[in-house]
Amino acid sequence: MKSKRFIPVIFVFFLSALFAGNALHFVELGNFPLENGQQIIDCRIGYRIYGNINSDSSNVILYPCWFGGTSEHIGALIRIHAFLDTTRFAVLALDALGNGVSSSPSNSVLQPGNHFPDISIADMSTAAYHVLQQFHIDRLHAVVGGSMGGMQAFEFIAAYPGVADKAVIYVASPRASAYDLLRWEAARRIIELGRDHGLPEAEYMLPLQINQTLNGKSPDFFSREMSREDVTDLLKNLQSYKPGIFPADNFYCQSGAIIRHDISRHDNNDPERTAKRIKIPLLLIVNKQDHLVAPWPAMEFAKKNGAKLLVLDNNRGHLGITHEIAKVRKAMNRFLRQR
Repeated sequence: MKSKRFIPVIFVFFLSALFAGNALHFVELGNFPLENGQQIIDCRIGYRIYGNINSDSSNVILYPCWFGGTSEHIGALIRIHAFLDTTRFAVLALDALGNGVSSSPSNSVLQPGNHFPDISIADMSTAAYHVLQQFHIDRLHAVVGGSMGGMQAFEFIAAYPGVADKAVIYVASPRASAYDLLRWEAARRIIELGRDHGLPEAEYMLPLQINQTLNGKSPDFFSREMSREDVTDLLKNLQSYKPGIFPADNFYCQSGAIIRHDISRHDNNDPERTAKRIKIPLLLIVNKQDHLVAPWPAMEFAKKNGAKLLVLDNNRGHLGITHEIAKVRKAMNRFLRQR
C-alpha cells in the first residue's frame, strides 16, 4: 500500500512562507507531558528549515541537534561541509529540549534552573513527533542525527515505526554503555558539588570543559599531535568561560537525558528484539576511537539489524566525522538518494 504523504496545497504555501530564510521559528506545545509523568509548562520547540519542502512533503529530513547544539549549528554544518543536499531535500532542524533555545532550565519562566523537570531522549523524540503532526507531515524521507541527535533518531525510529523511510545515524548509540554512564555521572556529580558548595559556575565547569575536550578526540591525538606548549593555551581558552545559552543547568539537564537513554525499553529491555523489529533501511556511522560516545552498542545493533555500517578509525574520535567528511558525505548521499 502506498504511504500517504498528501498535504493540502494551501498548507504547502503556508509551510514555504513559514520556513523562508532559514530563520528561527517556534512550535508551541502547551503543557507537554513527559515520560516520567511530569510536564513542561508552556513547552516550545525551536526549528529552522534548510531547503524547500516539495508538494507532497516527501523530501523532508528530520534532523535533531546534538548535545548543546542548536538548529543554527546544524545549518552551519550543512553550509560548511555540504553535509546534506538541500537542493534535493528539505532539512527540518530541531532544537532539542534543554539546549537553551527550546524549553530549557535556562529559559523557562515557570520552571527555571533545578525546578525544570527531568527529561529523556524519548521526550525529545516525542516533541519532534508533535512538531511533525502540527505541520501535517505524516511521512519523512529520513531522519538524520549525530551524537545526542543520533540518539533521538534511534528513539524516533523505535517509537514511531513507519514515519521515516530511512535513517542515517552517526557517532551515536541505541543505549548508553557502562563507559558512557560512568563518564556522564562523574560530570553531573561535579555540577552537584559546585551547586552544593556555592561555587561560581565558571569554577566548577572548568574541569567539565577539560573532560569534554579530552574525550572529544582520542588519547592518540592529544599524545602525538598536540604539543605540551599547546596545553597552556588550551587551558587559558577554557578558563574564559562563556556558556552562552548552554549554562551548567542545561548541561545537567541534557546529560541526564543521555544517561536514561535506552531504546530497548520498548521491547522489554531486549536489544536484539528492538534491532530486529526496526525494518527501515539504516546507515550507521561510527568511529572506533570515539571516547565521547562508545561505538560498540551501535556496531552490535548493526549486526542484529542488518544495517549498513561505516566504521571510521581516526584519532579525531567523536569529531572524526568531519575529519573524513568526503567519505562520510559520499556514503550519506548515496544512501539518502536510494529508493
